[in-house]
Amino acid sequence: MNLFRLKRRDAILSGAALFLVVAALDWATSNALSLAAFYLFPILLVAWNCGRGWGLVFAVAAVGTQVMQATVPETSYIKPLRLYIAHANVLLEYVLVVVFTGMLRKLYNQERLNARIDALTEVRNRKGFQEALANDIARHERKGITFCLAYIDCDNFKQVNDNHGHAEGDRLLKAIADVAVETLRRSDTVGRIGGDEFAVILPETGRTEALFVVDKLQQKLRAVTHVRQWGVSFSIGVAVFDKTPGAATAAMEFADRLMYTAKESPAHPTMPRARSPCPEPEDGYSSPHLERAFGFIR
Repeated sequence: MNLFRLKRRDAILSGAALFLVVAALDWATSNALSLAAFYLFPILLVAWNCGRGWGLVFAVAAVGTQVMQATVPETSYIKPLRLYIAHANVLLEYVLVVVFTGMLRKLYNQERLNARIDALTEVRNRKGFQEALANDIARHERKGITFCLAYIDCDNFKQVNDNHGHAEGDRLLKAIADVAVETLRRSDTVGRIGGDEFAVILPETGRTEALFVVDKLQQKLRAVTHVRQWGVSFSIGVAVFDKTPGAATAAMEFADRLMYTAKESPAHPTMPRARSPCPEPEDGYSSPHLERAFGFIR
């Protein structure tokens, strides 16, 4: 169990169990022995996984428990005013811990996100894209929902770098990513897999919808590259999964092979089906557009 990545329910239950253990030990010992520091463990656990609100709830509960234990007539030997001042200081310390934990978690999440975002295009990098694809595959396995994976390769990208410089090549890559993000739905995922290759996840998208989306994306990519006179084209491989493809890497390899099928067979109206370690598709075809190849897993 990773204590730093618990679900909210699991974190609250674990924190409550740990809290009860510390409280029981606190009640079993005398006031001469302070266990205030041990309450930090459930407070930190909940604050990290559930946020500042739940952290403050546990902090107040911890101080309340200590006040109740300290004011039991048989064990209380501290004057009430001094007692409440002392526990007010403890509460302040707990609150500061919760606040700083929230700030640290925010920084952690930001750095974790940055590690999965491509710095140039601001879409997911290969690692981030694979994680998103794995989540979609898991959802597909649970609900049996069809989804689509498309691979996009920018043909003649090297000539842009050679003839116009790497800065212009970077502008081209950024334009491709921007067009993809603007064209697709919020629920879709765009990633730069490496170099001039991009990939797109279209959740809950069947064969007809995939054809429409890819057509729209291809037209907009052609339009923006024509305006800028970059002289590039795009090879797109599209895999539609009615049946689970297994691992994310296997699904990506299948779509990648379809993309190379489109790239290597631009003159043929019917393109051969790509083979992959995924379950073999029952049928596959290419659309009339010569820069696109389709494959289906059923």
